[in-house]
Amino acid sequence: MIMAGHADQKFVAYPICPDAAARGNSLINWVAELRVGGGQAPIPRDWNRLADKERFAPAFERWRFDWLDVPALIAGAETVYEFPMVDRDPVPRWSHGRVTLLGDAAHPMYPVGSNGASQGILDAAALADALSNELDPVTALKRYEAARLEPTARVVQTNRRHGPELVMQLAEERAPDGFKDIAAVFAPNELEEISSRYKKIAGFNPEQLNSSSNAAA
Repeated sequence: MIMAGHADQKFVAYPICPDAAARGNSLINWVAELRVGGGQAPIPRDWNRLADKERFAPAFERWRFDWLDVPALIAGAETVYEFPMVDRDPVPRWSHGRVTLLGDAAHPMYPVGSNGASQGILDAAALADALSNELDPVTALKRYEAARLEPTARVVQTNRRHGPELVMQLAEERAPDGFKDIAAVFAPNELEEISSRYKKIAGFNPEQLNSSSNAAA
């Protein structure tokens, strides 16, 4: 997987088909992200909206590297979709009687840090744990909500501030003309500290996960 750019313009690409790779090819999923605004109309919140490549491809025309040709990747795509980067403010509750929310329905967030699906998985684990340990389903849903409401709200807020992709934004701000030595851009251990801090907020650091696994066992 590669991520290049910063908050205003970013490109993400990763292979999604092992069978194609085994045949010597690579089926690629990619995202070309651009900040828009000014006099442009807001992008409709429709995740099945077909996009015109000419609206964004020129901005990536010079993104040619010896290991990835971004313009060629865009040009070779049969179908491209356009959707907005949106989230929602955290809400004070998810559960109403015997009904609750989970995943994106409970805490839609900016898709940074691979956290949309990941937080849904953690929700499911907490919900299963609550239902397994409470006889009353209403009480179980309250217990689930109490366990997940505040942690997911922190992720939503952190993702608004770039999440783990903060390192890309800092590199852009500190070295807009590029750099040859990353040590000239980041202090010793700064990258690791940013990554570790986000893992703790998202619940991904090994200590948290091992503790949760032991408690579930």
